[in-house]
Amino acid sequence: MKTLYIARHGKSDWNDFNHNDIERPLKTRGIENCKEMSKVLTERNAIPEIIFSSPAVRAYESAKIFADEMTLPLDSLKVDAKLYLPDFPTMLKIILYLDNHLKSAMIVGHEPSISTFVNYFIPKPIEKIVTGSVTGLVFDIRDWREIFPAHLKKGWHISRHNPKGFSIA
Repeated sequence: MKTLYIARHGKSDWNDFNHNDIERPLKTRGIENCKEMSKVLTERNAIPEIIFSSPAVRAYESAKIFADEMTLPLDSLKVDAKLYLPDFPTMLKIILYLDNHLKSAMIVGHEPSISTFVNYFIPKPIEKIVTGSVTGLVFDIRDWREIFPAHLKKGWHISRHNPKGFSIA
């Protein structure tokens, strides 16, 4: 079994137009949402072994909150430039080449990449993946290169609107 957690970064701050897109930080609400989602994940024992983040400030800050709140060691947080607004093949390739000793991993990224990726694997698409939300996908596989919709065993989605979540597979 391999578990993939896909998180959309927390709500970002649009108040300072001196920042370009990659430099936009989280708003206070974004910080609070990431902390809340981290608590829900911890309660579910849904803690990844490694977290990959886009280099965008808002994504990295979100990933750091997840890592801190779930008491993951700092070296479990990796920044990957390819996760800044990637296309589907790029995102999939990151997963396909994960080390097989890892049973779980999290990606913290952006829209529309997150929706495209998640909706590829699940039977009924999630219309809107909001900021600060997390989708868990559990695959009945031993090798990350076997990740495919037919191998999805179960899945769920949590957000600030629905912290108890709902099943997606």
